[in-house]
Amino acid sequence: MKFALLFAVGATVRSNKLRKEDSEKPAVKGFRQVLRNEQDVQYFADFMIGGQEIAGIFDTGSFEVVVRSSRCARCVHPTAPFKHELSSTFVENGTMVSHVYGSGACRTMLGYDTVQVGPTLVAKNQPIWEITEHRIPVLDQAKFAAIVGIGPKFGYDSKMRTLLMNYNIDEFSICLKKGSGSNGYLIWGPDGDADLKEEEVVTAKVKGKHHWATSMAKVGFGELAENKSDDVCADGCAAIIDSGTSLIAAPTAALAALSRKIGNIKEDCSNLHELPDLHFTLDGKEMVLPPQAYVMRVKGASLEADNIWDLLFFKPKLRKTDNCMPAFMQMDMRTNMGDVWILGMPFFRYFHTTFNRQKGTMVFAKAGSDCEAEPLKSEHEEDLLLVKKKQEKDQVSSVLTVDPKLLIPPRLSLFDDESNNTWLDL
Repeated sequence: MKFALLFAVGATVRSNKLRKEDSEKPAVKGFRQVLRNEQDVQYFADFMIGGQEIAGIFDTGSFEVVVRSSRCARCVHPTAPFKHELSSTFVENGTMVSHVYGSGACRTMLGYDTVQVGPTLVAKNQPIWEITEHRIPVLDQAKFAAIVGIGPKFGYDSKMRTLLMNYNIDEFSICLKKGSGSNGYLIWGPDGDADLKEEEVVTAKVKGKHHWATSMAKVGFGELAENKSDDVCADGCAAIIDSGTSLIAAPTAALAALSRKIGNIKEDCSNLHELPDLHFTLDGKEMVLPPQAYVMRVKGASLEADNIWDLLFFKPKLRKTDNCMPAFMQMDMRTNMGDVWILGMPFFRYFHTTFNRQKGTMVFAKAGSDCEAEPLKSEHEEDLLLVKKKQEKDQVSSVLTVDPKLLIPPRLSLFDDESNNTWLDL
């Protein structure tokens, strides 16, 4: 969700100093944290900052803890903000920075406090960024007040220890249940995919210095794009696996080329069984997503123009309040590996994903009915598709039902008012 951008407007942020014993905690045993679902585009869980319960998005696309604060006098607070004045462990720093997201920017102030997740994960003196003002419409009605970064390494131009570092968490997993309105899970520590054989899962190397990113290629509908002329990633692409982005985001040119192969989507979603699967490779291994991952039912949409709607690539002429359409966000960023794709929340409904900081890998297993990790391939079937289509009667029930106003776009420097930079350092 966050890419590449912290603009310091005050003193340069220095590495926070932690006691030696805080950085040498033994590895924790895993536990399963429920991610509550808000209209299939926001998944959040409660955690504690300074003893206060805060709802947060746990975001593999960012690095720091950013929280809506009582310091923001003009903010709408649909959920409880963080109140530094009520925390006995809060330490103020005062450094101000700007965070730029796809839907707007916010100004934040640096401080330190105790951040706790679940019964055992406690980080003292954790850097937190209090939002003092923002231009992010989704925050005015979101069910969450914080964005909790769980990226693999340090943030850009920073040596501040992240939450994962202070928790001594090297491995965690994320999975979202498929049914519309269903919850998901974040598993802190080792999970069930450790019991699967190497040939039963797909393992991709993390090729980014800052992000959970790997190489992507052969993107096509219906089959892998084996011919270079058909491959929208012929010159290489980078895929970032991002739990903090509501949909799949892709380059405008790639979506334009692929749009001719999707086919017509009926307004009531009744022909999903006729639509092609989306095929691609991650680090050279084939992956498949069914139509339910890239089709959404739009409800509650307004006819007025807004910046979230403008991020969608496929825009119907009339914004009906109950209509099925392709669910892609357009985004144009370049990296040393090529154009950027963001595999957001729909990806986690089909792939139980384990992130390992120590090994520098991401392991993809099939997401079971209760988000348990299951084999992607069977030794009894030589050419089993990684994701099988469901029976036709199940197609419509698993379609995402989306209010565009609640969509969370990627965080990109592309959207900074002061910069037209479209280059991303992975």
